[in-house]
Amino acid sequence: MGVALRQTNDASQIVLEGPIDITVAAELKTALVEALAAATPGKKIGVAAEAAVSLDVTAYQLLWAAGREAKNAGVAIALDGAIPEAASRALAEIGLDTGALFS
Repeated sequence: MGVALRQTNDASQIVLEGPIDITVAAELKTALVEALAAATPGKKIGVAAEAAVSLDVTAYQLLWAAGREAKNAGVAIALDGAIPEAASRALAEIGLDTGALFS
């Protein structure tokens, strides 16, 4: 459970599993920083969150910041698949949608 980073020559994937909250924030930040450091323009970073039970505000902040950094570096970052319904509802309650995470 938690955060895992998988890297290949063409892409990086960050896999989120279980509750993604303040208790795994450092782990998520490390994975995002490593993925961004290894990325070159045209390389994709995917975030697989299907197995995440929930995401808290810390997770949203880290994902949003990574999206901004990726955009500035010319690197694509996006969700691989969907996020759980509870996480989608939480985003909607604060006036965001999943597209806002990486824009």
